[in-house]
Amino acid sequence: MKPCVEILKNLVSFPTANNPNEDKKPSRDILDYINDTILSPIGYKSMFYEKNQYSTLVSYIGKGDPKILFIGHCDVVPPGPGWKTDPFELTIEGDNAYGRGTADMKGAVAVMLSLAKKLAKENNWTVIYAITLDEESGGQSGAGLLLPFLEKENLVPHYVINGDTNGLQVVNRRRNSYVITFELPKTKLEIKGTTSSRTFKTEIAGNRTMHAAYFMRDLDEHCMEKASEFLKQHSYKVQKITGPFVKNNVLPSEVTVDYIIPDEKSEINHEYDSALTCFMHSISDYKNIDVPSEPSDYGINLTFNYYKEVEKHFCQLDLRIMSNENEEIKKYFRKIAERYSIIGDIDVKGSVGPVNTPITSPLIEKSIQVAKGMNLSTIPIEMGGATDSRFFSAYNIPTIEFGPLGSNVHGANEDVKISSLEIVRKFYYKLITELVKLHQ
Repeated sequence: MKPCVEILKNLVSFPTANNPNEDKKPSRDILDYINDTILSPIGYKSMFYEKNQYSTLVSYIGKGDPKILFIGHCDVVPPGPGWKTDPFELTIEGDNAYGRGTADMKGAVAVMLSLAKKLAKENNWTVIYAITLDEESGGQSGAGLLLPFLEKENLVPHYVINGDTNGLQVVNRRRNSYVITFELPKTKLEIKGTTSSRTFKTEIAGNRTMHAAYFMRDLDEHCMEKASEFLKQHSYKVQKITGPFVKNNVLPSEVTVDYIIPDEKSEINHEYDSALTCFMHSISDYKNIDVPSEPSDYGINLTFNYYKEVEKHFCQLDLRIMSNENEEIKKYFRKIAERYSIIGDIDVKGSVGPVNTPITSPLIEKSIQVAKGMNLSTIPIEMGGATDSRFFSAYNIPTIEFGPLGSNVHGANEDVKISSLEIVRKFYYKLITELVKLHQ
């Protein structure tokens, strides 16, 4: 078994599901495995930091410039339903390696770590590894603290290499990500009518990823938006919604709505939830979000993906936008709440900004040069999901993203192409070689 596949097998075996809404946070065990069995034995100096029960490993070797940072995350979204194999056991079928996180992004982390020994011998410059465990919950407690940590250690990187993408393409742009939370009070009212129930399913064209950032309204249909249009069209009242809700950035495969068909002639009163009804009616407007944004190949995505009924109705939305206009975004959701008479608390949390490394950056120029030499695409692209690269791009530190071929990110039966891991390995090493030459 090739070294990177052996490492990947071990990484997948750690159940590092991350969803704080369900009290799921990954333990530090996987970072200890990386440090104790891969990095420390070959001379890397390692440090850890922790915030909000999320740990980050920083490990480096070398004593000169340039300083090149490999950044990756080993937390994953919860498996969700529909797996044909154990999601936390690497299953190899031909060129496909199945397991939660194989594509997002333990596969790329395994490739990075497989280079550690080779890079340790070239210590006239500095290589840094930073592996976080909170990327899937926003990154604020991991990569969000990384740059200040590196500043204190005199390890601010000249270049950042991130494998949190797939497709063997150079990525230099990403939209900003926001998590919008509505907490609605349970508001029970009664109305005459009859009760009914209906299930709506999410339909993704071409069996693409269930990652919310890649939802495309021209091609895909979201179960929540289908339900909203149906309920709003007929003025139906919502009693309850249920479904396989995994996380705010994972599209639910379906939602079942229990509702009331109002009928004044009925002799029976039924109880419904007014606050939840107003909120469900509002979702049909998400396709028309009107917030200032820079041009993006993916446009603006707003999806309602996570719901939990506790003391209140806990609803989380995922917003992807090429903007950092926090106040404008907050105003938009306040207007939505006013328009639909939604009562409750609204919380809008954004990140530091989008990723946007200019194509004139030496990092991008060298990436294109290496890609051309390997007969890969030489056109830098934008991708849909947000990554930890934004915590460096926001401070004008050049970042590049390049990852293996994979599929079903955030969905069932996630996999990575084993043959593509070796391509990524060669790309990383060739790129680093070219970057080092710039500083000689």
